[in-house]
Amino acid sequence: MSSCHTCRNELVEIGLTIDGSRLVMRSCSTCDTRSWHRDGESVELDGVLTDLSAVPTRYRRSLSS
Repeated sequence: MSSCHTCRNELVEIGLTIDGSRLVMRSCSTCDTRSWHRDGESVELDGVLTDLSAVPTRYRRSLSS
């Protein structure tokens, strides 16, 4: 596990793969710091959101059923 650069507490990491790129969100529940990383490199949230919005929907599930 990684530690927070701000408060040094343990980070929660959530990873996903989007079109072959590994995205990881690291979050500190103590000081509420969050960061995003693509293939090991730090990226801004705007870049992540742009990438996610550009990915075509592969399936759609109805939440009403």
